[in-house]
Amino acid sequence: MKPIMVIITHVQNRAVTEGFIPAALKLGYQVVLLTDHGLDHKHYFSLVCNGPDQIIECDVFNPLAIIDLLDGHNIKPQVVFSNSDHLQTSNALVADYFSCPGKNWKTCYQAKNKAQMRQTLTTLGIENVCSQTLFASDPLPENLTYPIIAKPREGVSSLDVALCENEAALIAYKDRFKKKSMPILLESYLEGPLFTLETLGDGENIAVIGGFDVQLSPLPHFIELSAIWNGENSALFAAQALQQVKAFGANFGVCHSEFIVTANGPVLVEINYRSIGDGREFLLNDLLTFNWFEKILQLHAGEILGVLNNDSECAVIEYFPAYQSGLLKKNQSAFTKQLGATNINYQPLKEKNQYITLSNSNKDYLGLLTATGPTLKEIKQKTASIINELIWEVN
Repeated sequence: MKPIMVIITHVQNRAVTEGFIPAALKLGYQVVLLTDHGLDHKHYFSLVCNGPDQIIECDVFNPLAIIDLLDGHNIKPQVVFSNSDHLQTSNALVADYFSCPGKNWKTCYQAKNKAQMRQTLTTLGIENVCSQTLFASDPLPENLTYPIIAKPREGVSSLDVALCENEAALIAYKDRFKKKSMPILLESYLEGPLFTLETLGDGENIAVIGGFDVQLSPLPHFIELSAIWNGENSALFAAQALQQVKAFGANFGVCHSEFIVTANGPVLVEINYRSIGDGREFLLNDLLTFNWFEKILQLHAGEILGVLNNDSECAVIEYFPAYQSGLLKKNQSAFTKQLGATNINYQPLKEKNQYITLSNSNKDYLGLLTATGPTLKEIKQKTASIINELIWEVN
């Protein structure tokens, strides 16, 4: 009988449907998918050759509901896994209940709740920024220093993150969320380049796989526009960044962390206790000498990290966000080109005639372009003319 892997997910996303589920099947697992979007997943897998053995509708945000459901179906998993930002704490509690390898649920909660993350960093004595939490209906705290970053306390994907230059801007930001009663985190603004740290761990050992130097959109928003694999900052500050991630306790499975380079070194922006996304997980899968998705699942099955070969080519990813709401009348189609030693791939992320509602986040991406090759200089030369020829029309 095949071992059982339970994969817990929220909305349909490529990392799960095209990455982790095929990897789990290849590793020989019977895959049970739990989701609160069952119809969407059933429709998707009705159109592809291989899918999970079962898709079960469940309140995936409630670990007790997950445990009750699995127990009621007499499902005894050997592996419990989720790649969702929102579900890491639930997943950790469920994994612990069924005596499966997993993350510390407190660390998951502290990573997801950005206010808790800031408190934890302060307690650990790690370089940090001043922060405080309030609700949209609360009066503004006194003596705030502007500019200031305002963001949802448990947000994702740079959604609703904004730089407020003054009190009027912050009041306007708060007013957008009065009906939601959403906790807002205020943080001191850090000016400097952004880089990421990608790590894998087995609970004891942790390894740096690499990182991306990230270019952001003009303020006041923080949309990621491009990223260079193992760029100057991610290479230079990897060791310091790793020490912070280790101290925080994010040492099991995969972790994607973001840092700002300051005069005092790297300062943690956020810990995402899951795989990097926005297409970069598939880029890593192509770049690395091992299968990204399989390796992560093997760690969740209790395998030892071992020595990893991180050798890879140079790589760049470019994102193309919409800059206005409207109907996508012209959409660049997918293509792959080999120009000398440089491989270029473009993938649309929206469909023609889809209505775009601008969110000023990575949810606005119309498409992404990846390029890999022996040198960064050659990649940039080969992609420049191609990027200028890409066509979209939103009206």
